[in-house]
Amino acid sequence: MATPTALSSSMAQAIELLDSLTTLLMAERTALKERDTVNIQSLLNQKTELLKQLEQNASKRTQLLIDSGVEGNDHGMAAYLDSLPVNTATKLQHQWQVLKDHLHDCKTANQVNGTILQRSKTQIDSLLKILRGQSGDQKIYTDAGKSTAISSGHSLAKA
Repeated sequence: MATPTALSSSMAQAIELLDSLTTLLMAERTALKERDTVNIQSLLNQKTELLKQLEQNASKRTQLLIDSGVEGNDHGMAAYLDSLPVNTATKLQHQWQVLKDHLHDCKTANQVNGTILQRSKTQIDSLLKILRGQSGDQKIYTDAGKSTAISSGHSLAKA
């Protein structure tokens, strides 16, 4: 059976890990904006390790809830908290809410980074199409200084 202390300890560890993940996500955002590929790779490795630790932590917390005879999810947590004395339940409920808030912040930061990454990929793909002469939507300047569409099949070197 889970003790409130074991559950509190697990949640405190998860909150610390999520704080570290938030810091990494902010550093990743900066690296993505600056297209610092070396730093991005390093941050990815660190994120992978943190995510493994978070997964282990969540598994431990789930098992604590299951051992207490409740489901290993939000509903189980609510049921477990309802079974505790009010003062203990209030402390754990607050900690549980902080954990969920931190998780939400990490998800939001990760989505922002995903958007930045997608935009960068789109820009790079667009530039590659221009260099390959694969897009008639792109415009270049002629030797007379006029803007003209790049026609399909003509590389930028022929423009």
